[in-house]
Amino acid sequence: MINRFYMSNSYRLSFNWISGLFIALFCAGQLGGQSYKIKVNIRNYKNDTLLLGYYFGDKQYIKDTAYKSKSGTFTFEGDTILEHGMYIVVTQPDHNFFQILLDDHQKFSIETSLDSLNEHLKFQGSKLNTDFNDYIDFLSSRRVEADSISKQLRTTEDKETQARLKKRLEIIDEEVRHRQESTIRQQPTSLLSLIIKWSRDVQIPDFTGLTDQERNQKAFDYYKEHYFDYVDFKDARNVRIPLFFQKVDRYIQKLTLQHPDSINYSLDIVLQQMAPGSENLKFWLSNALNTYANSKYVGMDGVYVHLVENYYAKGKAPWIDEENLAKMVRDAKALKPLLIDKIAPDIQLFKMDSSTIRLHEVTSPYTVLIFWTPDCPHCKKSMPHVKEFYNKFKSKGVEVMAVCSQIGTEAKKACSEGIEQLHMQELLNAYDPGHGSRFKLIYDLKTTPQIYILDQNKKILTKKIGAEQLEDIMDKILNMKE
Repeated sequence: MINRFYMSNSYRLSFNWISGLFIALFCAGQLGGQSYKIKVNIRNYKNDTLLLGYYFGDKQYIKDTAYKSKSGTFTFEGDTILEHGMYIVVTQPDHNFFQILLDDHQKFSIETSLDSLNEHLKFQGSKLNTDFNDYIDFLSSRRVEADSISKQLRTTEDKETQARLKKRLEIIDEEVRHRQESTIRQQPTSLLSLIIKWSRDVQIPDFTGLTDQERNQKAFDYYKEHYFDYVDFKDARNVRIPLFFQKVDRYIQKLTLQHPDSINYSLDIVLQQMAPGSENLKFWLSNALNTYANSKYVGMDGVYVHLVENYYAKGKAPWIDEENLAKMVRDAKALKPLLIDKIAPDIQLFKMDSSTIRLHEVTSPYTVLIFWTPDCPHCKKSMPHVKEFYNKFKSKGVEVMAVCSQIGTEAKKACSEGIEQLHMQELLNAYDPGHGSRFKLIYDLKTTPQIYILDQNKKILTKKIGAEQLEDIMDKILNMKE
């Protein structure tokens, strides 16, 4: 199907100004010995400022600013050639824009009109941008026709008309494929060909003789397996075209089961195809690490641990300084024993009568392990939910082990008073005033309350959930078992 990858000039940009890190990376990678000079004339544009931005992954950054000359034109120029990639010329103050491509030939002129930036684009001295603009016009015309035919298909029930319309859609798709393949064949290394390769979709064969369910599964498996057939992850220009991020992100977020093991597998497929130390790898490895380190979804710390262990700790991210690397490795080491599906670390604690109890000695089919602190406001709000949950689920094989995290000489008094004030006497209460079990370190206890749900073997089923979620989550766990 037709892939419309460019954004219209009515799209409003919210710019992220370049950080010191990006300035360093950008300047270090620039090509020397050449210069750029891009003249722009926008009819009816009254503002005296025009911006030149560039793409980096999923963001846009400002590279240059031009001011109106006496003749009404703007000129972006510099004594060092710009990185190859897709750039944007941005008007002020509304941030409307049009896109241009930059390769080695960076001296050319542009004309357009403010009322319709993309539709009136004309280039002089840049075959690349003329070809790019012609290709966009071609896609736009086919998209308009395809949308019209699709609308007719939805409103007609006549079989002959439907067949005729579907045939025309097939012809349009074939025209687009032919145009794409012709461009790639004629200019295989051009930036336009690179963009087309990232925009191309998988052609799924007809799987006949199967049930609908089997055919759908076959089609999905084929689509995912061949999703990256046309692209080269080692091309250094990838990170500076938006389709690179969009396609890879779709593979991770939409075509991959959102489970840590599946995400890790898909990330490895992508990252291992990128050149070591390349900007492509820098961007995607950093992006993935930040995404899953800050994920609000339970269990995604498993992705963070995987990335740290298999990439950062193995020297595949040399741009990270030693101090931050050491912290990341420590964090991953602390998180690893607490990942979903791991056996929860056993700890020996004390009951309030001073007798000992080990977590793994609790024999109930399910154990809810909750760490709390007597003076913690969130704990006080959470405990009524925990008690309500326990009263409803204790007959279904659920035990709640509430570990008071207070330590020191006043721990027993503080924990006992907290248990009484919060009416927690029915729960299996425990504490460790001398911190001999090192439970705070073992369970990476930085805040309270922290809640884990464990099965009979003390495997972690879920963790770090809100007390108000307990009932709903336990219902789902019991239903899945049934």
